[in-house]
Order: sequence, then structure tokens, then C-alpha cells
Amino acid sequence: MSVKQPVLTPPHGGETVTSSGGSSVEMKVESSQTGGEYSAVLWTVRAGEEPPLHTHSREDELLYVVQGQLIARVGDARVEVGPGAYAALPRGVPHTIEVVGDQATLLLSFVPGGLERFLVPPKGEQPDPAAFGLTFP
Repeated sequence: MSVKQPVLTPPHGGETVTSSGGSSVEMKVESSQTGGEYSAVLWTVRAGEEPPLHTHSREDELLYVVQGQLIARVGDARVEVGPGAYAALPRGVPHTIEVVGDQATLLLSFVPGGLERFLVPPKGEQPDPAAFGLTFP
């Protein structure tokens, strides 16, 4: 691991982007802090603001459900999950979530890092999914 200095992000201490519908993504560890090896964000997603089915071509996604209920769709499988559920999703596997109820909070890690800047783009930027290796089958 290439973490050279401790990374301590307090609650609500990371750069945050909030959508008009109330979902938010908070930066926890930026890939620049890990030599590009990984990144992590805390995502609170409101029902109706879930991502479409998508595939990552450059990174694996690690997902931990902090709170709320979800229906996870991975490939052809659909599984209802709740707090404490964990998923390791390799690149190339189509996936998405559906929030059951009002909202859910997820801790997402990406290996290698980089995709965090699609979710928390620099101020004023509108990221292009293709530039981040995302496809929507």
C-alpha cells in the first residue's frame, strides 16, 4: 500500500457533492493520498437517484452497506441487502442498486483509485463517464 501519511477524515470532513434530490457523496480517501492504489467515498443515495446499470472497465468496486435497505443487481442476480452487507465487484461486471425506502448510505472503495473524481468532481466540472471507463449497457 502506498499510503505515506495517515489519512484521517472526520465525519462530514471530506469534500462533498450534494445533488438537487438530496443524495450526497463525501470524499474519504482520494487516490492522490494512496499513490493511486485505491480511493473511498461515503455515498448517501436517495430513492430515485440510483445509478443506471453500469460497468467499470478500470477498477474493482468494494461496497459496504452502512445503513438502509437495497436491492443489489449484479449481472443477472438480484439480492436484497441491508446494513453490514459487503460486495466485491470486479471490473467488467454490470451492476447497480435500488434503494428500498427513502435512502441508504454506502461506503465505496475503488481499486485502483481515480473514480472518486467522477463522483466528487472538481468544482465546476461535469465529468464524462467514458473518460472514467464507465459504460452503460
